[in-house]
Amino acid sequence: MDRDRQILSWIAREILPHERRVRSRLVRKWGDTLDIDDAIQEAYYRLARLETVDHIENPAGYFHRTAHAVAVDMLRRRGVINFASMNENEWLNVRDEEPLADQLLEAKQEFARVNGLLGRLSDTCRRAIEMRRVEGLSQRETAERLGVSESVVRNHLVRGVQKILHALTEADEAKSVGEQDHLGTKVEYFGKRRSH
Repeated sequence: MDRDRQILSWIAREILPHERRVRSRLVRKWGDTLDIDDAIQEAYYRLARLETVDHIENPAGYFHRTAHAVAVDMLRRRGVINFASMNENEWLNVRDEEPLADQLLEAKQEFARVNGLLGRLSDTCRRAIEMRRVEGLSQRETAERLGVSESVVRNHLVRGVQKILHALTEADEAKSVGEQDHLGTKVEYFGKRRSH
């Protein structure tokens, strides 16, 4: 039962948002030749019967391919043999919405940097930023939860964000200078070796 809940939760989170796009592709490809609602329903059924979804790296592409396979099976059962299969250009249009591995790593590193800087702020300042920027609370709700006025929340936000941006800028500049110094040392070293 737990597996079923996990699969259904995964379908709701990872597959359902792509239904409209997959439905549109099926309509474009087969139009009146196929009952699109039945094909989509059967695709959901096949996904729900999976033992695990751990092997699926691209849920949108997997759903599209499953719906395509369902459509082909339905047409075969009906004896429709004159249909086009998915060509290479159509496969190229199935986009992976997931970020690339390097983008994901960079985002995690940036999050860790900002999170570390948030930890250096006063508790009230940190909580004000978290409530407003992360939790999405209004300024009034944030003030009520913190037990301070809205102007205090506004001041904490402005000062806190300025401190974080300043620290990030300084760290980036120091890193940039360090890389330039390192390159300069290499050039200087190689320049000395080349002298005759």
